[in-house]
Amino acid sequence: MVKSMTGFGRGVSTCDAYILTVEIATVNRKQFDASIWLPREWMCFEVKLLGLLKTAIARGAVKCSVTIKPNGDTDSTTLLKERYQQVCSLAQQLNVTPQPTLSDLIALAATETNDIAFPEPTEAVWEVLQTATMMALGQLEAMRLHEGERIAADIRDRLTQLHALYQDIATIAPSLPARYREQLSKRIQELLPEGITLDEGHLEREVALFADRCDIAEELTRLKAHFAHAETLLCKDEPCGRALDFLCQEFFREINTTGSKCAGHTISSVVIAFKTLLETVREQVQNLE
Repeated sequence: MVKSMTGFGRGVSTCDAYILTVEIATVNRKQFDASIWLPREWMCFEVKLLGLLKTAIARGAVKCSVTIKPNGDTDSTTLLKERYQQVCSLAQQLNVTPQPTLSDLIALAATETNDIAFPEPTEAVWEVLQTATMMALGQLEAMRLHEGERIAADIRDRLTQLHALYQDIATIAPSLPARYREQLSKRIQELLPEGITLDEGHLEREVALFADRCDIAEELTRLKAHFAHAETLLCKDEPCGRALDFLCQEFFREINTTGSKCAGHTISSVVIAFKTLLETVREQVQNLE
């Protein structure tokens, strides 16, 4: 299945008297790049956690955070009020003015977990952390798959439009030598002095050289193969973003050569439309894992 590189997942698990939460967010990046936040006491779990992330995510920027709080019924608002009253009392004892403000409350809320005594990093704790991580990865996978399906459908639609432009080019290309012969013959007749006839042999040789220069049969064959390859990649169960990105480069290579060989106004406009639409395909491909 095609997956997007963007997603989010959260997993929650309990460990003794604590609630452990794992949040994983991913965004686009060419390579796998993980940033993990763990409580200082649990830094020994970082390598194991990184291994779990790598098994589920092939590439992208990954941010994984682990938070822990007491598993109790104590209202956090009540705790914050008690702490605020303690600060106010201390301010009065020290004759500190003015009184604590809203900014001080925000700072107190931010330090709410500072006093938590973290459990020792035992194997049992790792199992709880692993459970929460796998739950977060499951949600992340579901979101990335859903987004990936939408992106794949959009890419297929754009490829269909590109294929229509490809067929236009294939239809126009065989008629280029005949058009060139007609234009060249008319131009020569206009330039020749009166009474001088055109040497048909010279004209045919010039047309033959032009036909050889503007022959794009090879480029059209490669483009046709690229369309088939793109559909094959979109149907695979493995990550295809990097391969599709490379394939877009090959599309550009062939269409650029086509435009260089066939400089006629009619076919050039189709080539420009092809390249413009292909750029939008490449932008979408860069969202895929």
